[in-house]
Amino acid sequence: MNAPAIARRESHTRLALALAAVFVVAMGYGMVLPVLPFLLARVLGAAASEAIAWHTGLLTGVYMLALFLFAPLWGRVSDRAGRRTVILLGLAGFSGAIGAFALASNLMLAYTLRLLAGLFAAAIVPVIFAWIGDEQAPEERARSFAWLYAANALGFLFGPALSGWLTFADAPALPFYTVATLSGMLWLAVYRWLPESRVRSSEVTPETKAPSLVGLLALSLLAMLGLGSFEVALALQGRQVLNLGPREIGWMFAECSLVMILVQTSALAPLIRRRGANRLLAPGLLAMAAGVGLLPYAADYPLVLLAVALFAAASGLLIPALAYLVSLAAGAAQGAALGRQTAAASLGQAAGSAAAGWLFTLSVGAPFWVTAGLLGLGVLAVRRVPIPDSGGEP
Repeated sequence: MNAPAIARRESHTRLALALAAVFVVAMGYGMVLPVLPFLLARVLGAAASEAIAWHTGLLTGVYMLALFLFAPLWGRVSDRAGRRTVILLGLAGFSGAIGAFALASNLMLAYTLRLLAGLFAAAIVPVIFAWIGDEQAPEERARSFAWLYAANALGFLFGPALSGWLTFADAPALPFYTVATLSGMLWLAVYRWLPESRVRSSEVTPETKAPSLVGLLALSLLAMLGLGSFEVALALQGRQVLNLGPREIGWMFAECSLVMILVQTSALAPLIRRRGANRLLAPGLLAMAAGVGLLPYAADYPLVLLAVALFAAASGLLIPALAYLVSLAAGAAQGAALGRQTAAASLGQAAGSAAAGWLFTLSVGAPFWVTAGLLGLGVLAVRRVPIPDSGGEP
């Protein structure tokens, strides 16, 4: 086999490992959502509906809080110690934390293990993106980022579906052991085949990097606040308003992930090439606001699925476009910048998740209306954020 063919094969293998890592972390997060209200009902009592809603939001949010606290630290460490070392540490810790969560029998242990899972996930996902940013030129990076977010959505698709099916099969611990085993196998593959990255020189001037990063981080926080609120409110609406079971709620999340995968693999990279990533921000926020704002008025399952599809398509374009713009603005400091973006996004998702659980106790429509209003304000804010042109056809 000639040298170019070997190089292509090695490049594909490395990208496959990056995709697998993002997939496994997303699956470990997503499998909890459909069964979490039912798990809490067994721990707290089925009649404690307000406590169930409250802890559903907080247990979802604490994972994102750990990402917020530790992603910038892991990003800076990876800039100095190397991406590969941090990814290996993250995979080992994530495997242990997610496997132990299957043994959680009380709230204190559940909160502790979700915090640890988030801590080690923070060493995987942003550092994987930084590794890609180091290795690839901007024109290749947009496509790879799209595939990484598709892998994330695919993991979120498999997680709830697997969790719902195994709960139906009366084996609730099995999905956690499955993800723990996959994480361990992936650790071996990364150790064997993923090399250290080659850090590229800065691609932007210092004058444009700082202000654009601040604005992009704020928009990332807002977009993920919307996603976190949407996830928790959707699960609670499904159980307490529409009287759906774990399997039906799981299928709603599966549909959300499937739509995201379709737009990310087929539409995102072409749109960035033709329009530029910066021109996707305002339409994406507006469509997210419309999707979440329609959910309180969806009185039956098909209408809920329609609103979920609109929200998923918009967020599937917006969130990776923001990460791509952050990567362009970061220059050589990919780990630090993408770690900060992960922190901002995680803070937004944690706040959205916790707030949605609390708002739901006040009114079943409150989390949807508040989220739609904030996303609508984001549309107005986009014009005031100094974002350099990311290209696209004139």
